[in-house]
Amino acid sequence: MSINLRTRGSVKGGVAEIKSLIRHPMESGARMDQSTGKPFPMKLITNVDVSVAGKKVIDAQWSANVSANPYMHVNVAANSGDEVTISVEDNTGEKGSDTFKLR
Repeated sequence: MSINLRTRGSVKGGVAEIKSLIRHPMESGARMDQSTGKPFPMKLITNVDVSVAGKKVIDAQWSANVSANPYMHVNVAANSGDEVTISVEDNTGEKGSDTFKLR
């Protein structure tokens, strides 16, 4: 199973506004399953990379302090027509990515 991303972006004045909704449970491992009395297994997004026109512009490491289904909004220098790739990976090795062109 892969991590699902919904992304979009636009450029105005040489600055791209990039938005992404990442579908992921972000389970910290601290919550208990009421039916079994055992904690839910930890499942966290650990790495988020954003590349514009083949150049990495963001390399972020996330932790348990990020909510489930996180929404990411960043502004970076870019031009209309540049290709943006957002890649994510969680602590279980599950990955997801999305690529689109800025308009």
